[in-house]
Amino acid sequence: MKKILIFLLLLSGLNCAAFAGDIENYKQYTIIKTTNNYVPLRDGASDNAKRFSHLEKGVKIFADEYKNNFYRVDLGLDKYYWINKKDVDVTSKAIKKEPSKIDEIKIYENPKYYIAKIKLTEIPPYNEIETSKNSVDFIIYDSILDKENLIQTIETNADFKISKDEFNNLKISYFSNLPLSGHNVQIDGNNLLLKVKKPFLYGENKPFENLTIIVDPGHGGSESGAVAYNLKEKDINLQISKKLKKSLQKNGAKVYLTRETDEYKGLYERVDFAKRKNADIFISIHQNSLPDRKKVNEKHGTGVYYYNKEAYELSKEIKNSLVKKTGFRDDGVNLASFAVIRTTDPVSVLVECGYIIHPKEVKKISDPNFQKKIAKAISVGIKNYLKNNF
Repeated sequence: MKKILIFLLLLSGLNCAAFAGDIENYKQYTIIKTTNNYVPLRDGASDNAKRFSHLEKGVKIFADEYKNNFYRVDLGLDKYYWINKKDVDVTSKAIKKEPSKIDEIKIYENPKYYIAKIKLTEIPPYNEIETSKNSVDFIIYDSILDKENLIQTIETNADFKISKDEFNNLKISYFSNLPLSGHNVQIDGNNLLLKVKKPFLYGENKPFENLTIIVDPGHGGSESGAVAYNLKEKDINLQISKKLKKSLQKNGAKVYLTRETDEYKGLYERVDFAKRKNADIFISIHQNSLPDRKKVNEKHGTGVYYYNKEAYELSKEIKNSLVKKTGFRDDGVNLASFAVIRTTDPVSVLVECGYIIHPKEVKKISDPNFQKKIAKAISVGIKNYLKNNF
């Protein structure tokens, strides 16, 4: 009798454990949708936390916790991510996730892009991960293949591979023997368009003939930038940018400035302008400064900043050309999360031509003839980037 009782108790314990396991699989989710573009998913509940991904408007997300004005996002990975409540609307509640179904994958090309079109019932979170300067992975979370109705079409010879990542998410990988020339994700109704720009073309006579280049004079209007020796950074930025535009046009480029006059332009307003122009390269022009001006004799010179791997080679070539032609100290090629260069299409860099707070450099960067030298150096740097990589 005791043995039977023990067996029943053990069986009851196992059933309770199984039931508890089922309960754990069903938790309360808040379903939210992004209401803005360039919405960051972060690795902590703070606007200062590191960015994991950027989402466009209309993405459906399952959140399982809320704190400090942030929703916690469960992507089924080995960690959680967070999204600010100001960027989303709450749509409903759920006790379990319902993955978006993928019923069509079409890979094709147009004159400028290779494109993977993914048709879903709803748009889930996604990410673009540059695995090298030549390759990118597009990851689509909270989705499943509708195997019974799935339609797959391939109409290009571009090197795309469809697989699953280690967490069973759909992964579409692109690889090329040439460096990436830009990539992005667009939402078109219930379609995700995963776009990879075709490699740039280089011609010796007119190296920029097929390129659209955006030159971005930093700051402007009410935003002066750094100020020193009665000079404002915004004015020097615009002067150099206009000279750079002329230099690039001589080599065949189609060039646009984000501002032609002393006016304020928001950071994402500049990024959106570049996208509307279908730009290939984005160059943001600035003059550097330091919070502690006592260190100006230790840290000065010319440097270039990038965010994505695809932009490193462009940064390096521009910096090398500037150091050579200006004689300024080498202030390096630097990784930085500036809003105007986070975009992966166009290839984007930010140039700090010199230090406006440095007594010798400020005389040169404010001199019209020396500004022509800076513009020429940047133009040569872009040419070397194209020549050495494409």
